[in-house]
Order: sequence, then structure tokens, then C-alpha cells
Amino acid sequence: MKTGIPEVDRGIAAVAAAAAERYGAAAVARIAASTLSSFESPRFADERQRPTWVYTPGLTARPFWTREQCGRLSEMIAAFEAGREAIAAEIAALDTSRMGVPYDHLSVEPEQIRGWKNLFFFKDYQPDHELMARVPTIRAITERFGPDQLDRFELFLSVLEPGTHIPPHFGGSNCKLTLHLPLDVPPGDAAIRVDTETRGWAGGDMVIFDDTFDHEAWNRTGRARAVLLIKAYHPELTIEEIGVLEMFAPLSAKVYRELLKTKGRGQ
Repeated sequence: MKTGIPEVDRGIAAVAAAAAERYGAAAVARIAASTLSSFESPRFADERQRPTWVYTPGLTARPFWTREQCGRLSEMIAAFEAGREAIAAEIAALDTSRMGVPYDHLSVEPEQIRGWKNLFFFKDYQPDHELMARVPTIRAITERFGPDQLDRFELFLSVLEPGTHIPPHFGGSNCKLTLHLPLDVPPGDAAIRVDTETRGWAGGDMVIFDDTFDHEAWNRTGRARAVLLIKAYHPELTIEEIGVLEMFAPLSAKVYRELLKTKGRGQ
């Protein structure tokens, strides 16, 4: 696993050695076979996938997922769905004036998504403690579930203002699933397309998808659409493999944000 960037390669080697000692060589093997640190084009199990950052082999690939297909994630999904009304009420009471674009996306220019407004409860694994204190239902759920069911890289309120279109793009890693909990969805043409299928955010059910498939979203109504965006590790990863990925997480975020753009990834 080498990037050709000495500082990063030394960090990768150190984390891989520590992870093997803590979780065993078997837990590191699949991660070592991923594109965690290579810039070579992988051979995808499904050619419709194009992760901009990490491709991990051997994981089931499908654009949309059901709760029943999510294994150990299903309890976490049910908890968020059960708390949906309380979460919506708590968020409605927040000052959302500081909402902005989510991050410097590798695949989408910021100017294209100015109508995609976001408020982060977790960002780069760090909670906004002041904000979390004002959404006790979200705080209680995040305290209840560990990394094997809830990834804390990012968890945020995602708002599409009227007339907003997030153009087609690919997400960063197939070792995670993206979940949308509908909070306020206007009637009319507000939807998400993943691969060849388009869905709305109906009722209170979680929309679960793999964002490494080509996807886009839009709101062609006259009112904002709001969902809570949640990330979760792929349910086919072992608990030990998730532990390895968590050890790599700080380095992965650094490389993703600071170095991959110089390599032309996500284009």
C-alpha cells in the first residue's frame, strides 16, 4: 500500500502494523487489498461503481438497500426511524443560519451545489457538543450505537432548497452505506436517483443506498427538503475490519481532503 508520498506512506505503514497487532492479520488483509492508499484503477465487482477514494473488494454491491439487507445495522435504522418525529421537532427549533455547503466535494464543484445546505452534528468524527446538546434524541442514539452500526465520520442535516439539483457524481468509499432519514419532504418532484432507479423520501422510512454508484438528487418544488444524513459501515465487514478502518480514519480523512485532489481523483 503506497501512495508515493513519503509522509503518507510512513503513516499508512505505521497504522497497518498497529492494526495487525491489535486485530490480527486476517482483519487487515481485506483492507490491505483495498485501494485505501493506491491510485491504481481497481477491478470492480460491479462496473457501475466508481468510488472516488476507497474501493474495498468482496463486498456486496447494490444501488439501494432495504433494512432487511442491512444485517446488524437494522437496529440502528429502526432507532432513528422511531425517533424521527422528535428529531424533526428538535431540528426545527435550531438556528440554521450557519448552514453551508457540506464540504469540498471531490466530484462536484461547490458552485454547483450552493442550494445544498448542511448542518453538521458530527464532522470528521468530531461531535459539535453545543449543537448535540440541543438535539437530545440524536445524541441519545449516537451514544447508544458503536462504530459497527453507526459511522461518525459525518452525520448532518441535509437540506435541498427549492430548485436545487445535485448533479450526477460518485461517493468516496464502498465500505460505507449512506442513509437518509426523511424529516420534511414537500409534495412534488423531490427525489434521488441511484444508478438507474429513482426514489422519493416517502413517509418515515430510511432511504439506504450505496453512493459509489452514480447518483444525483433534486428538489423541483417550492419548499425545502430536509433529511438527516447518516453513514454506516457495510454490514458484511467484520467487527475487526471496522476496527482497522477506524484506526485508518484520521489518515484517510487527511489524504482524502488534502492530497487526492492533487492526483486528479474524482474527476
